[in-house]
Amino acid sequence: MIINKIEDIDIDQLNKDLLDGVEDYIDDSKANNTRKAYDRDWKSFIKFCKYTKSQYLPADYPTVSKYLVYCAKIQKLKVSTIERRLASIMFKHRESLHSIDRKHKLIKNVVEGIKRNYGTKQNSSQALLIEDLKRIIDKIDEDEKNSENKNISVARNYRDKSLILIGFLGGFRRSELINLSYEDIEMDLEGLKILIKKSKTDQRGTGSHTKGILKSSVGPKYCPVFNYKKWINISGISSGKIFRQIDRSNKILDKLSDKAVALILKWRAEKAGINNDKLAGHSMRSGIVTSLAKEGVNENEIKKITGHRSSQMVQRYIQNAEVFDNATKLLDL
Repeated sequence: MIINKIEDIDIDQLNKDLLDGVEDYIDDSKANNTRKAYDRDWKSFIKFCKYTKSQYLPADYPTVSKYLVYCAKIQKLKVSTIERRLASIMFKHRESLHSIDRKHKLIKNVVEGIKRNYGTKQNSSQALLIEDLKRIIDKIDEDEKNSENKNISVARNYRDKSLILIGFLGGFRRSELINLSYEDIEMDLEGLKILIKKSKTDQRGTGSHTKGILKSSVGPKYCPVFNYKKWINISGISSGKIFRQIDRSNKILDKLSDKAVALILKWRAEKAGINNDKLAGHSMRSGIVTSLAKEGVNENEIKKITGHRSSQMVQRYIQNAEVFDNATKLLDL
């Protein structure tokens, strides 16, 4: 219907239509999974309010605060879950044209108190430390030396040593390791120059950069360059992905998956007598930060090697120290 004059508008109907539109746009603003989570949270809040004989819409600040305390002390929820429940209450109020302000003094103080008492610690992988790395390499060499069948493990051994040494000393992410190609790696007198085309923080590859991995100054045992060369020679790889699957007949197959990186590390750690319950593919990256931090290297140097953009992320990985220079050199490998 075409409206020519303001007088032709039914104000009551207009208000109703506009309010319906507000609700539609609010509904469209949230992804489906978020909406489902908010609906579950809202039902939890309503149940709490009914039990405590409190009004839930609009709710007052003491009621919302008591609910947050209930979530923390009684339900023992994670801080992130509690914050999402608060966001759900705010969303449902806004959807009904009411308001709950998370900056309100009471809400703000309760949330900060919960964080202080229950923490915001995130589940994190166990860091692979330098002493763990050496134990793994030692065990691989020991098993190969004592093996009666020399051919069965040589290729796998050098692949795994190369993977773990480069992953650790370069502070690589799993996704970066499995996507390294032969064409991305240049060998020179000093060591390896590794081109990182894409990373977690640069999915389009617009800011590709090169990481340097030095040769060891104390011999081949823990040298990433020596073990990489051995892997390349044994595997016969001359193009394509570097780190690949190996079947039981020692045939070289397609590239490793990111899950395979974690499985290899956990398996090698277990064989070396290292507790691997919380080891993951990321353990090499967090481990180099931790190990070098203990050597007193500064934060800016560690960010150069790992490629971290955020100081906050680096600080999360530092466990008992500060940060790093060139890994191979500093750790005397």
